[in-house]
Amino acid sequence: MSDPRIRAIPDVHGHAKGEHRPFAEERPIAYSARMLFLWFYHACQRGWPRFLMVSDHVNFLTFEDPGAVHTVRRALKLAEAGDVHGAAETADVDVAPARAVSEALRKGMRFSVGVEIDSDPRSRPDAQNIVDAMRPDGLIRSVHFLTIDHPEKGSDWPWPFDNPEFAEFFATVGTARTWEMYVAKLLDEIEKLPGQIVGHIYAPAVFGHWPENKKLDEYENKILDACARRGMAIELNTRFLYREHPEEQRKRHLDAYRRLLRKAKAKGVLVAIGSDAHSPKDQGAGFDAVLKLLDECGINELAFPVSGRLARVALRATREHLEKARRRPERPHAPGSSITGYGRAELGLPEESESARALRLGGARAARAGGPKRKTTARRSAESAASSSKARAAKASKPVKKTTPVQKAPPAKKTASVKKAAPAKKAAPAKKQAAVRKKRVVSKPRIVKKAPKRKVAVKTTAKPKKLAKKAAPKKKAAISRNTRKPVKKKTVKRRR
Repeated sequence: MSDPRIRAIPDVHGHAKGEHRPFAEERPIAYSARMLFLWFYHACQRGWPRFLMVSDHVNFLTFEDPGAVHTVRRALKLAEAGDVHGAAETADVDVAPARAVSEALRKGMRFSVGVEIDSDPRSRPDAQNIVDAMRPDGLIRSVHFLTIDHPEKGSDWPWPFDNPEFAEFFATVGTARTWEMYVAKLLDEIEKLPGQIVGHIYAPAVFGHWPENKKLDEYENKILDACARRGMAIELNTRFLYREHPEEQRKRHLDAYRRLLRKAKAKGVLVAIGSDAHSPKDQGAGFDAVLKLLDECGINELAFPVSGRLARVALRATREHLEKARRRPERPHAPGSSITGYGRAELGLPEESESARALRLGGARAARAGGPKRKTTARRSAESAASSSKARAAKASKPVKKTTPVQKAPPAKKTASVKKAAPAKKAAPAKKQAAVRKKRVVSKPRIVKKAPKRKVAVKTTAKPKKLAKKAAPKKKAAISRNTRKPVKKKTVKRRR
C-alpha cells in the first residue's frame, strides 16, 4: 500500500452475516457478540480500514440482535480501556483476538454498528422495533425492490431488480421506467424516513442498464438536493471494482461517481465510502481507486456514522484540522479519531502515556484517584453562582452599614462603659450555667435509682400473690387425691 491515506478511508458498508444466498433460501440470521467482534478483529489484524461499520440488511434481523450489539459494544469498551481478559470473556473469544482489538483501538481505530434499510418485503413486521432497540450508529437508506405488474403473479409484485435471478424483467419493465420508479421511491424515503447515508444510487445499473445522460444528470441533482436538505451523505459503493464486472461497466461507474462527487462537493453534501463487503477479506476493497477519485475531485473529508450523527474523517492532516483539535476545550480528539485519519506515529507525535490515555478513554476517575479532582462544568457553575450571590449580599449590606453609624455615633461613652461591664455580667450567667449543668448531671442517677423503686409497687407484687393463693388449693387438691391411694395401700398392708 503506497499511500497511507488509504488506511484512513472509512468503510461504512459491510455485512457480517455473510454472502447472499439464493432468493428462496435467504432466512433471518441472528447476530452474536462473537460474530461482530471477529468481524472487527479481521480489520485490526490487517491494520485497516481504521473506521469500520457493519450494516446488515433489515430482512436478516432477529430479536437476538439488540442484545448482541450491546454486548459487543461493552466488549469494545473493555478492550479500549485495556481490559483484554474482560473483553475476551464478554465477547466469547480468545485472548489473542481481544488483545489485537485492544491494541488497534488504542492506535485510533473506531468501529460502529449500523443497519441497511432496503424496503425488503420479507422483513419482519416489527423490524422497526428491533432497529430502535439496537440503537444503531448509522442508517443506510437504499432501494432493492420495486413494485411492478408481473405477467403471471399479477400487480403489486415486489421485484428485486438488482438480483441476477430476476434480471430478465428489465426487458418487460424497461430501463427508463425502472429508473423513474427507482428515483421516485428513493426520494420519497429520503424525505420521509430517517437516515444518515444514501446507499449505492446506481443500483439499477448493476447489469448495465443506464438511462440517458440527460435523465441521469437530472436524477443525480434531485437526489443530491434531497440529501442536502436532510443532512445526509451520499455513498460511493466500491463493489463494482472488485466483483466480476465487464471493464466497460467499471469505466462507466467510475465516470458516474466522478461526476457525482464533484456535484456533492459543490452542494455541500458529505461523501461516504462503502465496500459492501459480505466477507472480511473484502473490507476496504477497491479503496486505492477511490483515493484517486477523491484527489481528482478535491475531497479530503469523508463521513463516518457515530452515535446517530455523521462525523468527518480527514484523510490528510492539514493545519486547519490540527488547529480545530487544539481549540476544543474538553477532551480533544486524538490523532486517528474522527478529526484526522492518521495515528500518532505517522504524525511524528510521542506515544501517549497511560494516565493521558485513561483520561481520553473515559477512565478519568481511575486516573485521578490519587490526584486533585478537576472542576466539572456543574461545579464551576455552582461556584460562580455562589460567588455572585456573595457579591450581591455584600453590595446589599454596604448601604446599611453607612446609615447605622450616623445614628449610633453620639453615644460613644455609653458604648464604652457597656463594653467594660459586659464581661462581668456575662461571667455570672456562666457560673449559673455551670451549676445548673452539675445539678443536671447529679440528678440523673437519682432519677434512675428512684425509677426501679416506683416500678416495684404493691399493685405489681399483689397480682402474683393472688394468683398464687388461687393456684394453691388446686395443687393441694391434686396432691391429696394422689396421696389417698397410697395411704389405702399402706393401711391394707398393716392389717395383713
